[in-house]
Amino acid sequence: MKRIAPQWIVENVAASVEFYSQKLGFTIDFLGKKPLFAIISRGDVSLMLRQLKQPNFSRPNRKPFVEAGWHTDGAEAWDAYVWVDEVDALYNEFKSKNVSIVKEIQNTEYGNRDFEIEDLDGYILCFGESID
Repeated sequence: MKRIAPQWIVENVAASVEFYSQKLGFTIDFLGKKPLFAIISRGDVSLMLRQLKQPNFSRPNRKPFVEAGWHTDGAEAWDAYVWVDEVDALYNEFKSKNVSIVKEIQNTEYGNRDFEIEDLDGYILCFGESID
């Protein structure tokens, strides 16, 4: 195996592509007609974004965590954890672009330094690097 590209259902592909490219520095690998589908990437991280013909079908992990009464009330319900180099620089880059930071950068009990952001559809991405 070489790479993975999860597919997320989003409310508006065009808006999501703009967010990921303008705010998070992703490039557009493919943008379908209308558009209802896109593939975006930054480095070796790729995402597929799919817009359905009916609204309100996005399903970030936080929603079932909360609905199931999970002990974190949806906190730490990441949709993706992305290992990076120079996490502090990435954090500062995202802060400068007014990205929604839902957990400030910090050292964790599991030996990483990380932070969490929320995208337009409520997907939570955690970016971190090992500090051990």
